[in-house]
Amino acid sequence: MTLTVQPAAELPLLTLCELINSSFKGYVAGDFHFTLPTLTGFMTPADVNLSRSLVALQEGEPAGIAMLARRGWTVRIALMGVAEGFQNQGVGRWLLGQVIDAAKAVGDKSLVLEVIEQNPRAVHLYESCGFTKAQRLMGFDYKTSGEGQPIAGTPHDRIDILEVARHVAAWESPDLPWQFSGITLAKSGPPSVAYHVDGCYAVCSNPEAETITLQGLAVPPERQRKGVATRLVADLVVAHPGKHWRVPPICPEKYAPIFLNNGFSPNPLTQFQMELRL
Repeated sequence: MTLTVQPAAELPLLTLCELINSSFKGYVAGDFHFTLPTLTGFMTPADVNLSRSLVALQEGEPAGIAMLARRGWTVRIALMGVAEGFQNQGVGRWLLGQVIDAAKAVGDKSLVLEVIEQNPRAVHLYESCGFTKAQRLMGFDYKTSGEGQPIAGTPHDRIDILEVARHVAAWESPDLPWQFSGITLAKSGPPSVAYHVDGCYAVCSNPEAETITLQGLAVPPERQRKGVATRLVADLVVAHPGKHWRVPPICPEKYAPIFLNNGFSPNPLTQFQMELRL
């Protein structure tokens, strides 16, 4: 088996779509069905750089892909997969080695990623290459019922998401996953909305949709760990009666009580946030 590597930017986007979709057939979290619009929609908020991302080729045929993003000295593996027909042949391990070597060569200090805990083979691959588990990430779901009104004294003022992103960036924990970070939130816009509620902030996906995804929360440091975030989530739920609520499985486990205390159910899929210091 002869493997070579080239930047993903040198391949057509349609080829990348086909490679990714093939790589995630039968995936524990469900098959991927990327199209050109959904792939570009995935890459933009994730900061994916196709010039830095790598494609493994076996005898010239695309066999695997690692989509990479950068923030300062840290590189995130936003997506990594091996195409159907090339799996169980060491392609993934070889490609991961190429990613690590390339990061070291330019002076990066760390690689980070998220991997589904219920995918033990992937977890083992990353651990065997030196990645360590930083924290568990969880997701949550909730279905409201009946009518409701915002809790008295906490009016919802819609504000620019960019303003919320600034607060999140200033107040966020250093181990907050990239997807919940202020930098990521700053790239959001309509139909997502941002609320200012009693000195705190929240960002949600389209509130007119049947399912609302909570994309971010910001509570001033002096009010954290005092139940304020729990009350904020309760207020948001009551203010949007009859809606499904979703928190994607990228929420650090330490924040689980915010949602469990509001009657949310944990998602059966969890992830590990992992890091390799170079």
